[in-house]
Amino acid sequence: MKNFKAVVGNFVLGENSKISNRRIALFLLFINVITSAAVSIYIPCLKQMAIDLETTNTIMQMTIVAHLTGEFIGRILCGSFLEMYGNRAVILPSLLVSVLGHLGCMISGSAMIFTAMRFIQAIGSSVVYAVSQNVINKVFNEKEKSRVMGILELYQPIAWILSPFVGSILAEISNWRVSFLVLSITQLGGVIFFWFFLSDEYKKSKESFAISRIFYDYGYILRNSAFVIYALIPGLFAGGYMIFATSAPFICLKFFGNKSADIALFSAVPLFFYVIATFVYRNVVDKFGMAASRRTGACIYGIFGIYLTYLIIHQSPWTPYTLLVLMSLQCSGSAFLVPVSVLKALQSTAHYSTCVGASTVVIFRNIIMSICITAGAKFSGNITTIMSCVFMTVATVLVLITTRKIIRTRITRRQKALTSDNLND
Repeated sequence: MKNFKAVVGNFVLGENSKISNRRIALFLLFINVITSAAVSIYIPCLKQMAIDLETTNTIMQMTIVAHLTGEFIGRILCGSFLEMYGNRAVILPSLLVSVLGHLGCMISGSAMIFTAMRFIQAIGSSVVYAVSQNVINKVFNEKEKSRVMGILELYQPIAWILSPFVGSILAEISNWRVSFLVLSITQLGGVIFFWFFLSDEYKKSKESFAISRIFYDYGYILRNSAFVIYALIPGLFAGGYMIFATSAPFICLKFFGNKSADIALFSAVPLFFYVIATFVYRNVVDKFGMAASRRTGACIYGIFGIYLTYLIIHQSPWTPYTLLVLMSLQCSGSAFLVPVSVLKALQSTAHYSTCVGASTVVIFRNIIMSICITAGAKFSGNITTIMSCVFMTVATVLVLITTRKIIRTRITRRQKALTSDNLND
């Protein structure tokens, strides 16, 4: 056992049992990609899965909501658990539960069992993002954090680009069940990495668990208006995209047919723009700072609104290609806004609890995504209604940015007034 641990440890950590910051960042990206891939890997196969499990398309779309609900419950608990017991003691058993959930999805024979296994798997994987944020805050300095955060926030678009293709290829080779076997095997890699990487220095002293602690933690940070505003923005991006992604199979069925590869390509195009824009974001942050990135993202979102208004005024026909242009603009703007928003949210609660703050960011994301997917399930291939929902998420982001600016301006004026009064006294 010792020899095995030494060999695997050298492979995972490198020479002298040390790991570079670059390798840490890449691994955190990888494990978050695998976690997020579980949401969308079977989207191209929804129609076939509905037939195999003898259920309806709507029920299969709602299994994604079951996954998000499991993540929601797990993330409510994981923030406080991480604060009390530390990263290593929480994430290792959680990932093992997630692996068992994937295997359960693979062997399920009915929609009810499949949905239950999705729920269990999601509870286990819910801790990954919060632990990743905790590691970033402990390992990287202030200058590196914004760039690493940009890399980490690529996990969703990369997963949403690659996982439908992987799922469709595996379905062509064998069937949709193989996708969940692949997910369980790759997530075992996360168990091995965290087993070696999260040493005792990341553990915290144990204390008794109490439900009241959870209510206190979340109640404290939710009273912070800056945190709430910034924490909502990543969820709105994800929600707007998921309306589009979960409706893609039915839009493609109407215009292109039912080929899973075409569906995967159609839903992935906007995310390619997100990935490209992320690399531009890193350069903007390095040279001009986060404020410039935030303004760039807001401008791109503004272009989205102008183009949509133009289409409505001129009564242009809705086509899949028009939809792709609008979604590409939305994803590009989000590449500049999402990492900045996450950092700002965590910075506003850094004095209290980064773990609880990181969990809450993803809880908001899950709630908004669940609402949007439910809406998308009702609208199916109605492009006009789909884009109306996406536009509402874009408009809400712009309202939140404006609201935060107004709040900040009022606070600044109040502070200046108090300073002036003190000087007069």
